[in-house]
Amino acid sequence: MLLFFTLLIVIYLTGIMLSPFPCWPTYRLLWKKVLFTRNASIPLSVRLNQARFLLKSIALCPLTTLLWYLDELLYPEYKQVKIKPVFIIGQPRSGTTFLHRTLAADKQNFIALKHIEWRYPFVLFQRCLKKFAWVKRLTERNYWPDTEEGRLAAKMHPNSLSDCEEDGIFFEECFLHHMFIYLRFPYPELLQHVDSFQVLSQKQQERMLSAHQKAIQKAIYLRGHDESYYLSKEVTSHNKIPSLIKRYPDAKFIISVRHSDDFMSSLLALVRQSTLSKTGVDPMTIPGWEEAFIKRMQEDSLRLRDLCENEINPDRQVRIMFSDFTHHISRSLSLVYEKYGLVMGEEQLSYLKDVEESQADRKRGYYYDVDSFSGFEDFDQFVCSVQTDFEKLMNPYSTRPTYPVDLVAN
Repeated sequence: MLLFFTLLIVIYLTGIMLSPFPCWPTYRLLWKKVLFTRNASIPLSVRLNQARFLLKSIALCPLTTLLWYLDELLYPEYKQVKIKPVFIIGQPRSGTTFLHRTLAADKQNFIALKHIEWRYPFVLFQRCLKKFAWVKRLTERNYWPDTEEGRLAAKMHPNSLSDCEEDGIFFEECFLHHMFIYLRFPYPELLQHVDSFQVLSQKQQERMLSAHQKAIQKAIYLRGHDESYYLSKEVTSHNKIPSLIKRYPDAKFIISVRHSDDFMSSLLALVRQSTLSKTGVDPMTIPGWEEAFIKRMQEDSLRLRDLCENEINPDRQVRIMFSDFTHHISRSLSLVYEKYGLVMGEEQLSYLKDVEESQADRKRGYYYDVDSFSGFEDFDQFVCSVQTDFEKLMNPYSTRPTYPVDLVAN
């Protein structure tokens, strides 16, 4: 009996050691905050839930290790899939989700991963899921909790497991290394560390980007869309972009921007509601939380500007202005297709027309005050230049029909 339990422990520990997830430096840091931070604004009950979350992550490691290496054994051909990425980047609440999901509807040109594919990046697991009737119910499940706070968060950012979602979901849920993890662990001093990708060791960076690449290859392999462009989306955690450019030197970029007062007002409302729905704590009551968050977004705004101006080849980027795109969807996307030599099929054209018409009567179902934020002056100057250039690009398409759209996109 002792031998049996010893063997079981060895197997379990081996599963943890060989696991592709999580990012161990961040995992240890999260434990440190949960165990040793004494903050009256984050009560014991919340820290216990955070501890359960971390325990669950490590408890599942042997299973994820098994599934990961079974894919290597049973489906090694997935690694032959070529990735042609189109990265959508920008600040949160700048229309990136709407842009991502609208382009993802064009299955002739693009493939985008769903939330459930990011959460469970295993060929064998995904194939097994499709064999059961209850899978449909699982994938339609709302990401947000069925609480008053969760329902409001769902109105601000609709998200079921079957929705196309951003790469950040993978880094958050599998590696626990992304700014999104701050919504579950709202310790102000933690924010600068939860996605400090470039300070990780080269080995850890490679481990994460390699797993990210394999997750994408598996999804493309499963769907058999080898010729499609992979449609990526990343907001806030832009510090991985230079490494991704080196990994995918032919990558194309679509950058969506919005003035700081608008995106920050919307973002603070969403982040506050998201944190409240996940923890039960209003983060505005945590000393230093708001200041840390605003400082982080100031830094990330400048990082985004510098990426566009200094690191991404001008021939490989299209800059889109939020306000123009959300009012003239078809015309804006025509610029993207023309820039990258893509053909928009009749099905996508019809879909875009339906989207534009349906958005005319869209009701947000939530409200937030628009405030002013200092420290974004340089970024707003960049946004103004994008707006000027985008309006010039839009002008040749002015004869095309437009639809009255009053859209507030995610």
